[in-house]
Amino acid sequence: MIRKVVLRNFKRFGDVTFDIPGHLVLAGPNNTGKTTLLQAIAAWSFAFKRWKEGVRSRRRNPRAYEHQEIGRNDFTVVPVRGLDLIWTNREHRNPVQVEITDSAGWAVAMEFVWDTPEQMYVRPSATTDETHVEQAALSPIFIPATSGIQRDEPQHYPAYLELQIGQARPGDVLRNMLVHAQGIGNVWEKLCAVVQELFGYELQVPRIGAHLTVEYRPYRDGPLFEIASAGSGFQQVLTLFAFLFGRPGNVFLIDEPDAHLHVILQEVIWSRLRRVALATGAQLIIATHAETFIDAVEPDELCLCYQQPRLLRDAAERAKLTQSLRSLSNTDLMLAQSAKGVLYTEDWTDRDILRAWARVLNHPLKEALETGLLWKPQTIELRQGASGIPAKVHYEALALVNPTLPGLQLVDGDANRGLQSTEITGRGLQRLRWTRYEIESYLFHPESLSRFVRRATGTDEDAAAAEVHLEPMRRHLNDNLPPAVVREPLGDHDYLKNTKARDTLIPPILSAAGLLGLPYTRYAEIAALMLPDEIHPEVKEKLDLMQRAFGL
Repeated sequence: MIRKVVLRNFKRFGDVTFDIPGHLVLAGPNNTGKTTLLQAIAAWSFAFKRWKEGVRSRRRNPRAYEHQEIGRNDFTVVPVRGLDLIWTNREHRNPVQVEITDSAGWAVAMEFVWDTPEQMYVRPSATTDETHVEQAALSPIFIPATSGIQRDEPQHYPAYLELQIGQARPGDVLRNMLVHAQGIGNVWEKLCAVVQELFGYELQVPRIGAHLTVEYRPYRDGPLFEIASAGSGFQQVLTLFAFLFGRPGNVFLIDEPDAHLHVILQEVIWSRLRRVALATGAQLIIATHAETFIDAVEPDELCLCYQQPRLLRDAAERAKLTQSLRSLSNTDLMLAQSAKGVLYTEDWTDRDILRAWARVLNHPLKEALETGLLWKPQTIELRQGASGIPAKVHYEALALVNPTLPGLQLVDGDANRGLQSTEITGRGLQRLRWTRYEIESYLFHPESLSRFVRRATGTDEDAAAAEVHLEPMRRHLNDNLPPAVVREPLGDHDYLKNTKARDTLIPPILSAAGLLGLPYTRYAEIAALMLPDEIHPEVKEKLDLMQRAFGL
């Protein structure tokens, strides 16, 4: 089994080490290097095999090993339009190195030397021990996320199967692997049992002719369908388990096994893969960013990928993760590595209103509110029906993973009186409290509401038509609200501190204008139509304090 992989100048990684204690699940946002590790291991295997087959001598001369050329069209394990794309920043003055250390005790670094965009040379690095070169034996199977299968597939000779597998084209020979599995003891029965368990399908024995045929029944006594007509999720899972059962003892590099599966199967696929890997002596190295899949993984098998990969493996790390997983999703853990801070608000609509105001004011915080902050509600419900987790508990768990991540609670004015604003230091969990009842209270401004009504009713350009809606709205304001509130909407009014705007204040105003039943989820549109001088000074003050809280 692989125990360590070191990458130098390979794609996004200038110099990075992956420690691999056993099975490994690489988790992280898009474009953070998860698939890159799988490709690097597959590239090492392809290069090492080609080198052994092509060179006249495997002995090292005083300076270096003999090299072997590889063409771009053959290098399908990393499909690129030019070989310079496998070098970090496309700088190919120095060689790429992929070094693998195995549990058998050998360590071999394969070197990729630039020649042209269509050709490169490969060889073990000069520092690789000759005895390790002779000992090294590794044939990982790389199963990409979109491998697919062929419409027609003849029976192939073993050498061709090995070529396709080595070039990361397992889907091209899936039926051949199923024929192979059908001829190995009770492997076929085990494979059929997994298919039945996961999909309820009855897999049929392969038929050999001019082309191989493998069919299935979607239910007992149902019609027969060829596997090429099945969904991509079924094809992907069938490919995974056909190789797991048919190639015991191998290393499997699996890119997004959850990519084509619905949520229920995402939750169970990891346990099934692990169970079969245990029975067949296989090692699994998997890349994913599906939260349901990641949540099924044991902490010591999880590597967070962002900038430098981070393996949670020692006792202290496991203790931190165990405590954090009581309050956090693994998605929280990943995003916390890159976020500028975590913002807690009463609801996601509060966040959208803040975003709208920041855009209107052209506030420096506007970009961070869009993409830079991790947002969570004040009470986090990890699973439907489960008890909610308060922001303070959630943040304390998050801080175990990233102690430098600043946090900020933005609480309503009607919240528990014990939740007062704190000093804004840029460290730890800070708190700001609205003076008015809630964030929607600051949407009240007759001019802003009139502008929204005109937009929502399509009467922007027709003053007479707009009056049909605006006149009853003004009448409602004059009849039902304190005159001072209507006259000075930016003033300090007890009415706006004690009246729930979302339910009691704004809906009757909009209903009077003919916008009955308008959901509060659209209230951010009101904020977006406000003019800068219609936005309460406290909003500007809060945005300034938020900017300071996140050190922006």
